[in-house]
Amino acid sequence: MKKRCLLISPPGELFIFPRGIMEIATFLNRRGFPTTVLPLGFYFKKDYPVDESGFIKGNIDQMEVYHILIDTIRSVDPMVIGVSNCYTKDFHNCVDIIKMCKEIDARIITVMGGSHATFCDVESIQTAPGLDIVVRGEGEWVMLNLLRAIYEKRDYQAVKGITIGENGKIRRNEDEIHGSLAEIPPVDFGLLPADFVKMSYIHGILHRGCAYHCKYCIEEKFWGKPRPYRIEKVIQEMEMLQKSYQTQFTGLEESMLGMHSKKFFQFFQSIRENDIRLPTDFYITTRIDTVTDEGIDTMRQTGISRTCVGIESFSQKVLREMNKSLSFESVHSGCEKLMRNNIWLTGYWLIGHPGDDAHEADHTYGQFKSFLEKGLLKSGYAFIFVPYPGTEFFYDPGKYGIRIFSYDWSRWRRWTSEPVSCLENFSSSEIVAAYDKATDLLSTYKKLNQYLASNRERVNFHS
Repeated sequence: MKKRCLLISPPGELFIFPRGIMEIATFLNRRGFPTTVLPLGFYFKKDYPVDESGFIKGNIDQMEVYHILIDTIRSVDPMVIGVSNCYTKDFHNCVDIIKMCKEIDARIITVMGGSHATFCDVESIQTAPGLDIVVRGEGEWVMLNLLRAIYEKRDYQAVKGITIGENGKIRRNEDEIHGSLAEIPPVDFGLLPADFVKMSYIHGILHRGCAYHCKYCIEEKFWGKPRPYRIEKVIQEMEMLQKSYQTQFTGLEESMLGMHSKKFFQFFQSIRENDIRLPTDFYITTRIDTVTDEGIDTMRQTGISRTCVGIESFSQKVLREMNKSLSFESVHSGCEKLMRNNIWLTGYWLIGHPGDDAHEADHTYGQFKSFLEKGLLKSGYAFIFVPYPGTEFFYDPGKYGIRIFSYDWSRWRRWTSEPVSCLENFSSSEIVAAYDKATDLLSTYKKLNQYLASNRERVNFHS
């Protein structure tokens, strides 16, 4: 009897490390359920263009995907296949994968998980041919209990956290409670091809969940209140990457790494004590209103000179609609401290959020331009607001003056000049114009600061 599970990251994520399914696969293997991971994009023979975040731009050859799936399914002979749908824009790719898997072997039980599938679970079952089950929320314990039920041929009724399609009907079991992150072992990088690990954008993470309540974000809705990983787990992952793959985390991507937390100082002390060698472009994300001189000293002692912060907007009107408690003074103070210490600071900029309009967007543009001119920012990324599933904006757009005009999920990405929604007083064309103006500004200063930085390095070298 088959007792194998195959977890797949969709092809749009070409060299994005699939941390979610890697943690699930490692967890399942440790619990006695053999699980294989397939990073689909790694096996492409065609040369697909990618955007700045490492995602494939344009269409993917479905026949190439089909042949990779055939080879893998024949080799692994899985009883269960799970597809990760972390990003709304990838839903159509996930649907195609599920459909192909069923065509290859109709006996396979197909599962989809991730944030989009979690918040659109019923629709996912209705619109994805061949999809049997949606795993909602945190996947480790739900998948463990689901595999136990499947292998023991028990009814799924007792499995919490799943939505099931059966005989044309849909059943939503009650939610699963969050598990203890102390039970999550360090990621087993050996589940992936070594070359994929070496070339991936691998981000570390110290927490699941978020204590802040930004309305545009789904972290709190998906993960709940913040829960820390064991520092030892993260350090062991870094040691394994350094020792076995001669690579390292690209950076730390999370919402809870504030400089006011003990975890911040404990983690970087552990990096130094364990002789973890970080790449020169390693960066952290943090809250700009938590920046302190002590935190900056800790960064510099650890060899970190880059950080990213979510400024989002300089409009107090927009920030109130975001429920983001930032003031101009706290942003300016944090940026100034980082600038004085030669920390390369990148700021995120969100355009078209409720509360925004042409006037507010111009105000934010002027402030970003001023910060860049003064060296308070070195670079930035602009995004267009998307009312993602899981947010209030998605479920009740009219309440916030939002008009959603496209439910083509492949378009639901922030890194684009083609919005899927607009505001009553901020049209689609005005949003695009503001976005284009912002990206032109950011591109100019990014190139300028990179040129100045490289010249300083050459001068220092020759002196």
